[in-house]
Amino acid sequence: MTLKNTVAVTIATVTLSVAPALVAPAMAQESQPATEVPDTELDAFVVAYKDVVAIEQSYSDEFEAAASEEEQQSIVNQAQIEMTQAIEDAPNIGVDRYVEILQMAQTDPELQQELGSRLEN
Repeated sequence: MTLKNTVAVTIATVTLSVAPALVAPAMAQESQPATEVPDTELDAFVVAYKDVVAIEQSYSDEFEAAASEEEQQSIVNQAQIEMTQAIEDAPNIGVDRYVEILQMAQTDPELQQELGSRLEN
């Protein structure tokens, strides 16, 4: 795993903490122009996103039970490796594009709605 991918997954992990906006109704925001993301990439994003969330949840209890900051950091590092691998293993999407779509969804209500619909199915 490259440093670039580690940084990208770290950004994605941090971004996931605000990702519930994807499934919630769009908040009162300035509308951005609709972002064109092909269906194949949206489907791939959803597959990867679900895998990343599952990995995050699987490490949650272990992280909470960690006895030290060093142990917590080790757990975070392992989770990031697995999240990166899950994204790379998803067909039709890479880490960079995954992060890009996640960031676009934060400012594009139409993309939020589309991803929310796909995540619910």
